[in-house]
Amino acid sequence: MGWKTMAAAVVLLTAASTTPAMAAETPHWQVTLLPMPADVPNALAYLNGADGHGGYVGTIGTDDRFLIVRWHCGEVVVQPGPPNGNDYPRVNGESRDGTVLVDSFTLDRAGVYHPVSTGPWRYAGPSKIGPRGDLLGAGDDPVTLSPVVLYWPSPSAEPVVLTGALPGSWPTAIDDDGTVLLGHPDGPYLLHDGVVRKLALPEGYRNGRADAIRHGVVVGAATPTDGPGDGGLVWASPDSPQVLPNSRYAQGLNSHGLVVGGDSNGTTAAWQDGQELGPLPGPDGLPKVFSYLVDDDGAIPGEATPATSGLGYRVAVWRPTTG
Repeated sequence: MGWKTMAAAVVLLTAASTTPAMAAETPHWQVTLLPMPADVPNALAYLNGADGHGGYVGTIGTDDRFLIVRWHCGEVVVQPGPPNGNDYPRVNGESRDGTVLVDSFTLDRAGVYHPVSTGPWRYAGPSKIGPRGDLLGAGDDPVTLSPVVLYWPSPSAEPVVLTGALPGSWPTAIDDDGTVLLGHPDGPYLLHDGVVRKLALPEGYRNGRADAIRHGVVVGAATPTDGPGDGGLVWASPDSPQVLPNSRYAQGLNSHGLVVGGDSNGTTAAWQDGQELGPLPGPDGLPKVFSYLVDDDGAIPGEATPATSGLGYRVAVWRPTTG
């Protein structure tokens, strides 16, 4: 399918202040609905990655396949499908230079696919891509058949077993300096140069989970030991967890302290340096919003859906304004 372009529509909305004391701190949000290809204007769209500076990648569901699309500068470009012939490819993120991880391939900005080696490992493949383009995934040892965590220093490199990874770990995210965030039944941890640093939990919390890392700061969630529901957490360092006010979970962040997650009602909301900014407003007719990514310029890409539907409908970007 050829390249398609269309201008983006912009809707200005205001996020309500959560408390009078925060009114001066609470931004307005400019909400941009990213365009759809002209031949599938009403299909379901899903956000799958961001390059951190205004470029996004996603999938659009049609009757018989997923289309891989990029958005940049208000235009949508349909990408070719992967060489393995998979009509329903899995897009697993985008690096800072625009490299996209699709199944066991990377897709460059020119629309060319490059295979990712799986080495001698059984059932192996990458599932995460870092800002620098390094990859993280899993496979089985060909001799013992035990599961291992694999790391690719670059998309063209051979995978290696991640030194120091605890048995039973699973890949979660990669930081700018190659630090890896891993999940584990006993709680998430960071791994860098073979050194494990477990993420501490605040007093009165259990079942910690971590979802994203940026410049050493981690976001996630944990469950209070004395009540229902979860609370969003930010780790400025592994031993200093902070509970986000009025939160259920935290899923994305940038290097300037802007966090996106869910408030205590499960509504997608934002926090700046630990202070609640309130929920992200939905465009007209699309009140239900979801996001797990934050760009370094303060933009929050995500999805907006009708109240009666689940994830996926239109991809949108929220940008804070001062006016």
